[in-house]
Amino acid sequence: MSGWKELTSETVLNALPTDMGNLYRSWVDANPSKVNRLAEIVAETVNMFRETVEVYPWYVMDPDITKVPVSGFRHALDMVIFNLGMEMGVQFAPEVYSLVTQANVWLRMVQTGRIRAVDTIGDGGTPRFTKKSECRSQESV
Repeated sequence: MSGWKELTSETVLNALPTDMGNLYRSWVDANPSKVNRLAEIVAETVNMFRETVEVYPWYVMDPDITKVPVSGFRHALDMVIFNLGMEMGVQFAPEVYSLVTQANVWLRMVQTGRIRAVDTIGDGGTPRFTKKSECRSQESV
């Protein structure tokens, strides 16, 4: 997958489930010192995802520091929502914990070079297969 996508506080607020969005607004109203906490969590997460990709010199980093690789965007968003919810005291369903595990697996796979976080070839995100040579296919006939 190629490209970069912006992840900001606004992006997160638009992605929050309605009930969690209402809970977040109430939490900020009750805790005015937390008004910037979402922005801090987003910045920490974006930084972590960018640093994971940045260690490989073949990736061309997007200069916009609010962007993460498209291939990891959903994982980064899930991680932000989870961390915000934990700070607010949200009791998540057990399935939600697997989303954070999947985000950590994505980060680890990028770190170990098992997956490409950003397209480095420039021809898109789908795999390309080459046809077996004609000689080989005639041998099997």
